[in-house]
Amino acid sequence: MSKEYKWFVVSVVVIFILMSNMYGYSEASAASLPPSAQTGERVSSSADRVQHNIRFAIRGTEVEVSTVKTSFDTGEMKRNNYHFTDPAVLPRIHTGLTTTSHHYDPIVSDTPAGLKGYMVYYATEKNEQYYVLYEYDYSSNKLRKVRESENRIYLEPQLGLFYTMYEKNVFKYQYYSMVTGKKVYTHGSIFKEREITDTKYAVSPIPKNRDFGVYCTSTLKDCHYLEYGGIKGQKAKVSNLQMMHDMKTKLTSKSFQASSDVQLSVSQGNVHDRKSDWTVIATKNGKKTTLIKERVGYVHSFVSPERKTLVLVTESGLDSKMESSKVHLYDLKTLKKIRSYDSPYKARTESIQWVTEDEYVIEQYFSNPGGYPPSLYVISENKHLKLRYDTYRDWKNHWNSFQFSTIFFPMEPVAIKSGNGVLAYKGQPSFYMGGQNYVPLQEFTQAFHIQYQLSKDRITFTRGQRSSSINKPSSQLLTIYNQTFIPIGQWNKDLGLKVSETKGGIHSRELILSDEEKGTELAMAPKDLAFRAYARWMNSVGDGYQLDMVNTRTVESPVSDRLESVVLNFDGTITYDYPESTLTELWFTSQDFNTVIGTLPVSDIPEKKWGFTTAKIPANVIQDGIVNVIVPGKKGISTYVYSVKLPAPFDKNKFE
Repeated sequence: MSKEYKWFVVSVVVIFILMSNMYGYSEASAASLPPSAQTGERVSSSADRVQHNIRFAIRGTEVEVSTVKTSFDTGEMKRNNYHFTDPAVLPRIHTGLTTTSHHYDPIVSDTPAGLKGYMVYYATEKNEQYYVLYEYDYSSNKLRKVRESENRIYLEPQLGLFYTMYEKNVFKYQYYSMVTGKKVYTHGSIFKEREITDTKYAVSPIPKNRDFGVYCTSTLKDCHYLEYGGIKGQKAKVSNLQMMHDMKTKLTSKSFQASSDVQLSVSQGNVHDRKSDWTVIATKNGKKTTLIKERVGYVHSFVSPERKTLVLVTESGLDSKMESSKVHLYDLKTLKKIRSYDSPYKARTESIQWVTEDEYVIEQYFSNPGGYPPSLYVISENKHLKLRYDTYRDWKNHWNSFQFSTIFFPMEPVAIKSGNGVLAYKGQPSFYMGGQNYVPLQEFTQAFHIQYQLSKDRITFTRGQRSSSINKPSSQLLTIYNQTFIPIGQWNKDLGLKVSETKGGIHSRELILSDEEKGTELAMAPKDLAFRAYARWMNSVGDGYQLDMVNTRTVESPVSDRLESVVLNFDGTITYDYPESTLTELWFTSQDFNTVIGTLPVSDIPEKKWGFTTAKIPANVIQDGIVNVIVPGKKGISTYVYSVKLPAPFDKNKFE
């Protein structure tokens, strides 16, 4: 009866909307702030550490929205599907594709206005191209068709904007407010953090947060910071930092403010055989310090978001035959070199994605980028963590929507479960990297009552009468920010803990451990849950059902609001994700399952082959927060009665 989706998901955002028919807005209901980067830290006001992702499926008779939230406190994942069938939100053109290609996939952001998910749907018919911008509002559980266009739609969700680049095949930038749907700017450009930290442009005054946007006219003469929805904010000055050639000195150079008190000058001269004499000079309080003076092919410069670190990359060679690529790190406060190291690959450096002041990913050019895993570099620890390209690609644009303290690897958390227990994390959750599942040594050993002794040459584990050891533990242990991790392997098998099942997709994983010490005091403690959703077998009797008093076994869920294909949503609707095209209504029973106390018709839903979401259930069928629901089948066929609990109102900072 259960149905599992292994869908790729990405994270989500929210804004407040004003409806306007003249801009093609339609809405349907399934029923009725940016963090500052700290060194090695991320900040969030969340009570629970929750990341949100979303996916859309576009079909001929429905739009299905799949929301996913992942807990960084346990690594667990919870998915809700909502089926929207109102004709007002269906696309005018549908080509049979249920999802879109990567370039139009859902995007993730957490805006000052709340949590919403967006996707641009693309279809073609004959010679016509067709785009639809969809918006899902989390707090109201509503789907909105924001705009339909023959031109491709691009999004800046954290700025509350979307834009097109063409009008009737003529190149023309046009920016629209996500709040009002109205056009706010024509032509010009929007500059964000990446253009500034990559030192392609400079902006003043220096932005106060990392989610800023600056709009400039085409000439850069009129610039201002953007407030949400495209509203004009503080005046700004943007300068193009393109290398400029001086006919007198024969040098090509650029100069810019690397920090509040450091001026950086980068110059290139004597070009010959694809190499030049490069010089990088930092000036602070009138004193000049030469950072780079060597003959190389090119020098790339980058600054961290809070202007604490300068990164210089020196390269020699062509894209396909790079001879050398070296990274140099400098402290912008002291101008002292932190260290130098070879680039992850001998390939042209294109950009740097800063995660925090202490972590970044160098993006390099490859004709087949999927074949080269990016490297997350931790400056203070001098360590590289390999990432899966597809995971990083879809995470990087919206990484700052869900950042949390002490988490250094936020892309692939892993839940560790055994029996009814779930491993709880105080810091970084278990994570998947390089084909291995790393678990926090301290929390894992405590949960499974394991003692260990760590020395330079050996780590020894003891669990009851079982023991295991690893020689040269430094080759396996990974310590970052005072948290030590160890990959799952033979050592835990020796202690009676074996991986019996692995679940998950790109963004989350779940390991089920079978425990040979199950039932003893060495086993993991069960997760404390006041109510768990469950199902009982109902026999078909006449035109109704009767509780089976012989088969009294219950099917139990690890959570309270769902079991298999039945989910009770926070807004009082029910989603049933199972093909049931002949179903016309749901039945609700009393607490003792003996009396039908209400029904809910579902016959107005045009197609239920993918599942459906109902209208809000009647208040009288909710008994102490519990709903007993029967999904009637064909006459004479027995079925289950599902007991599920109504969740609390939606809160983006709560996992349960």
